Amino acid sequence: MSERFPFTEIDNLLAHLYGLRRLGIKVGLEHTNELLRLCGSPHRKLKTIHIAGTNGKGSTAAMVQAILRESGLRVGLYTSPHLIRFNERIRINGIPISDKSIIEFMAQFNSVIDEVEATFFEATTVLALYYFSNQKVDVAVIETGLGGRLDSTNVIDPELTIITSIDLDHQHILGETLMDIAGEKAGILKKQTPVLVSSQTPEVMDVIRKKAQERNAPIMYGNNPQKITIDYHSTGFELDGKQYSVPLIGAHQAVNAGLAIRAVMHYCPEMKQPDIQSGLNKTKWFGRFQPLTKKLPIYYDVAHNPSGIRTIRATLDTLNTKVTNGIMVLKNDKDVDQIVKALDGLFNELFVTSIPESELMGEQLLFNALKAQNLNCNIMDSIEKGYTYLYDRALKGENGIIFGSHYVAESIFNYFEINFDNGSI
Repeated sequence: MSERFPFTEIDNLLAHLYGLRRLGIKVGLEHTNELLRLCGSPHRKLKTIHIAGTNGKGSTAAMVQAILRESGLRVGLYTSPHLIRFNERIRINGIPISDKSIIEFMAQFNSVIDEVEATFFEATTVLALYYFSNQKVDVAVIETGLGGRLDSTNVIDPELTIITSIDLDHQHILGETLMDIAGEKAGILKKQTPVLVSSQTPEVMDVIRKKAQERNAPIMYGNNPQKITIDYHSTGFELDGKQYSVPLIGAHQAVNAGLAIRAVMHYCPEMKQPDIQSGLNKTKWFGRFQPLTKKLPIYYDVAHNPSGIRTIRATLDTLNTKVTNGIMVLKNDKDVDQIVKALDGLFNELFVTSIPESELMGEQLLFNALKAQNLNCNIMDSIEKGYTYLYDRALKGENGIIFGSHYVAESIFNYFEINFDNGSI
């Protein structure tokens, strides 16, 4: 399958890979399976853990891989989207895939990708599985991209599946109701493969149980942690009478951590509490109620759906914050109407903004959509002015949060002088 490859610079190559987005989102596994076959079926040589859900799947995946690494395993991690660099999507022991490995894969299989007419996510998924297989990881933690049943990642035959919190998101693809979406997420369940499920609404849990019964998949439940304590840098909790903490903020992160611990204890039953805690200590997951300064209460969260916004509210409430100012951005394809109720009364002042020539909704369009739903907000004519505004208000003791999208991460990290290095975690 090798051919002369026209791209020598990684930026040009990635531009070509991003260009596959023109093919849109294809729901279905046909192209991914065909591409995998033509690449030597690398997924057949992998042990995997598969994670789906609406919220929390990235954080849970990051914690699972961090704890498994502490047991001495060589662990792959596939997540999406990235914050700064494409390479972040594919990691081994926290280190992003090298430019060289991407170039080598594309040089060998570019013609195959074109032949199959693979989309961006299909090609990226196969790249990840190929890389993990070639690098002989002990296990790969695979996060779904969109949905589950027809997601490109659903070609794997995992050792364990995990379902995190399910809520409304991507209704235009996954269905209008929670039950519809739950059915799509539960589509990752495999015959006789254990599934670990986070706390859900009764209706959602019924859908998952039914799917588990159909596939004779043993179902396990992530017990809710107790005695949760939250400060501005970490979250502590108790699980099965043992004390844990994770350097992520919010009660929801205690739930995600509890799920990760259950998953690891299933996969590596010999792991002890000190090793689990050591893995949790090393967990990094940017853009999830992430502190942007060491001394001032300014945060960044990629939350972009009702559940994510409600989680921000709950975290702020737990921190006993009194005055909070928000800067909101949103990707073009998001349904503003769905999140208005979650936003109501959350902020002392809420500003909307955007970044020119990006995939973000223009600030005027976002403003109009929110005002049409009687939500009080104002326009910030540049995102940098928004950062300065939050910083100045924080100096006066007020809290600030920038939220709504991955697409502002680079801008945020540059402004607040956060060293993202190469995306290692």
